[in-house]
Amino acid sequence: MKNKGIIIAIVAVIAVIAVIGIFAVTNQKEENVDVKTQEAKQQTQEGYQFQTQEKTIPLGVDFASLNMPKETNYYEVESCAFEGLDKEYTYDHYVVTTYPEGGTDKVKTVYFLDSEAQTTEGVKIGDTYEKMVEVYGSDYENADNQYTYTKGKTQIIFLVEEDSISDITYNYVTE
Repeated sequence: MKNKGIIIAIVAVIAVIAVIGIFAVTNQKEENVDVKTQEAKQQTQEGYQFQTQEKTIPLGVDFASLNMPKETNYYEVESCAFEGLDKEYTYDHYVVTTYPEGGTDKVKTVYFLDSEAQTTEGVKIGDTYEKMVEVYGSDYENADNQYTYTKGKTQIIFLVEEDSISDITYNYVTE
């Protein structure tokens, strides 16, 4: 009988330790997610971001933290500017590129493949120069019909040919 009581006490102590351990691991995971979420929110406030129907893609954040859907095509190449691989993920109407930094892949660019993709503010390939200025204003840099708007470390770049937007790229400025 005495042994039975000791065994029950030991099992109870082990159960309590297990519950505390599970709580600690779960809490740590939640804190890591909260830090990543906070990073993404801060980046969003400081710069441009691309938004699809399913996802918001801030620039300069850890790509893995975005939980993107399966890409239709994937390509990687040794980076010229960074140590590691530059990666390119193609989706139906846009492409996301990443660069390696500190053991993670950070979002570098998002560029549009067709007029189905549109900026968060509603501008798409095929729209006019006038619509671009109406939405984003005239505070841009122009070089050879490439109009660059800068906000924080992010840019949105429009290529305009014959008064029509032919290319749109979101870009993260790295040091």
